[in-house]
Amino acid sequence: MTYDQLLDRIISDGIAEVREAYADPSEHHKRDGAIEGFEACRGKTPAELVALWTAAEKECSLARAESMSDQDYWRARYKALQVEFVLNVISVGLNQSLLGHLPTYRGAVKYAQIVGVRDDDAVAP
Repeated sequence: MTYDQLLDRIISDGIAEVREAYADPSEHHKRDGAIEGFEACRGKTPAELVALWTAAEKECSLARAESMSDQDYWRARYKALQVEFVLNVISVGLNQSLLGHLPTYRGAVKYAQIVGVRDDDAVAP
């Protein structure tokens, strides 16, 4: 699987998941922010994803500092969280930490779900 294929799959799966998870109209601001975050990742290199995440995190800080509505803040926050999730899974695929706290177990599980795991790669108990 190429980097571009992995990135596209993370984004496609993520959008499908948030459409279902935040289907309730009272949570559409979360859904819309999450989709915006995933879509912003399309076609980005790892370095561009890190820059995008940094900008999204700053946007969240500004939203709080400017006393935006809760819905506007959470929309911005969910955007940043999805960019971070993409970085998480990409970090596993590249075997490189793109942010100091990544990758996580959740990123590894998603990566394995996408690319699969061979039986001989499994860790014995």
